[in-house]
Amino acid sequence: MSETVIGGNKPREINEYFNTVYASTFQAVSRYVVSKCGNILDSEDILQNIYARFFTRIKKKGYDDIECSEAFLINLAKFECKNYFGVIKKRSRVSSFSDYTEEQMVEIEAEMSRSEKKLEDVLCNELLARQIFDDITSDDPITGKIFYLHFVLDMKLDEIANELDLNLSSVKNRLYRTIERQKKKFGI
Repeated sequence: MSETVIGGNKPREINEYFNTVYASTFQAVSRYVVSKCGNILDSEDILQNIYARFFTRIKKKGYDDIECSEAFLINLAKFECKNYFGVIKKRSRVSSFSDYTEEQMVEIEAEMSRSEKKLEDVLCNELLARQIFDDITSDDPITGKIFYLHFVLDMKLDEIANELDLNLSSVKNRLYRTIERQKKKFGI
């Protein structure tokens, strides 16, 4: 039985293409989104929407016409940021993924999830990390951005200072003081 061809691409090729593009663009797209958002939780939602839209688009139309995947995704990010914050202003809630069928959502979640570790190993670390991260972002959104860009996206402190238009010493102070405060607060 032959695979269905979509825009000149087979489903397996589409999945491989998506995974390759995701791995190579996530850092750049995340930088863009985090620098435009006031809240890290918003940026996580927006990133999820961007890659879900991208997957749906290449699944429906293929990817042969996409010359530069990073540029394509940054344009999607611009649209998503504008759309996301427009919806929040109008309704104060986001109806994310409303355009997708349940079957599409299952496929998207399967593609984007990576269960490499045992659940019990991950839960303790994730819960503590989420508590710490929520504590950091609730106190100061700028410091939350610094932590996200540094620890999640592996950006250097001078790159973060440039990205957020801050003084390098200010970035260092916020980072190191917050680390010390979190160590004491959570007994790490």
